[in-house]
Amino acid sequence: MNSCLTLILPRSLEEQVIDILLQHPDWIGPFTTHPADGHGAPGAMTSPAEQVRGRTERVRIEILIHDNHAREMISVLHDEFRGAQVFWWLTPVIDAGSFA
Repeated sequence: MNSCLTLILPRSLEEQVIDILLQHPDWIGPFTTHPADGHGAPGAMTSPAEQVRGRTERVRIEILIHDNHAREMISVLHDEFRGAQVFWWLTPVIDAGSFA
């Protein structure tokens, strides 16, 4: 796996996205999820609490993946979550391993 696909999404979509990832075990390597705060998109702040805090509650998912499968996964997610304020980026992985 030579890439890391990072997804930033509303917490309300976390389980749906994870379900889709788990449906593609041949594409998806190990992944982690983290709570995150979204900044810089005032229109995305839907609740009064988010407007007061000045940030939105998000989830960050980092996925080890081969770059050709990443493009396929991005396409699947795009089709499923078009317009849902899911942001992504793809970065190269120089090396990875485990101490197991």
